[in-house]
This record gives sequence, C-alpha cells and structure tokens, in this order.
Amino acid sequence: MAAETTTAQDSPPTCPVPWDRSDPVQQELSSILRSLKHDAALMGVLSLGNDGVMRSLTADRRVVDAVGLTPAQIAAFQERMPPDFRKDDGVLMRADGTKVPREQWFLPDKSLLPAPMSQEARERFEQRSREDEEKGLGSVEARRKQMEAEGMKFA
Repeated sequence: MAAETTTAQDSPPTCPVPWDRSDPVQQELSSILRSLKHDAALMGVLSLGNDGVMRSLTADRRVVDAVGLTPAQIAAFQERMPPDFRKDDGVLMRADGTKVPREQWFLPDKSLLPAPMSQEARERFEQRSREDEEKGLGSVEARRKQMEAEGMKFA
C-alpha cells in the first residue's frame, strides 16, 4: 500500500491572519473570544469599549456577555483589526478592563456601546435568512445549532 501524502489541495482553506498565532497574548485573546456567549438571534456583535471591556451585544445592544481585557490583550485585539477599524484615540490604549467593576461590564454607559442595529439592517438580515432557508442553507436555528456544535455559546 502506498503512503498517503497530504497536499495543499487536500488541506482545508485557511484565511491568513494579520497577527502571530504563536504569541501567548494572542492565544489568550482567542480563548477569551471563544468563551464569550453570543446573541441567540445571530444579529449581535462583539464590541471593545473605551473602558477596555469586550462585550457581546444583541442587535439592540443589550449585553449578553462581557470580560475585562488587560492592556496587552487590548493591544492584541487592535492588531486583529483592519487599519481603518482600529481605534487610535489613545483612550483605549490606556484602558484596563480588568479594573472596571463587573457590574459596569453588564450595565455600561451607553456612550461605550455602538448604535443599535437599525430596523432596516434587521429587516435585511431577516430577509437574507429567509432566502438562505429557501435555498436549503438552513434556518437561523440550524446555523446556531451548527455553531454550538463547533463550540460557540449562546445566551
């Protein structure tokens, strides 16, 4: 029997990342991001506030889950963002989310949160979800179950 070889064609496609995956702080950040619970409706976002707290938010910006990041983790998160999306105001670079009281993680000042998803955006999401279901790509519930099977958590 001939030995099997794995070629680039046999490997699943991977997306290049702009950060060093072997960096211990990046590895910590990946673990933190994987541990956060997400909006069950799949319309939520992750948001890093100027206070250094990473929040998982619903479409209307209710906090689902949150964690305070260290300055090193904040810098690592910034490295993951495209240059146009990086915050460069200096406030975030001086933040330490681990020093923010836990109750403020879940009840932050509204100025720390992005604007709620517009009604138009919600309708587009719902329309696209209906179209995906009609095409046999699965419902929101089916996608959520698949994501849960892959380790993602939902509130």
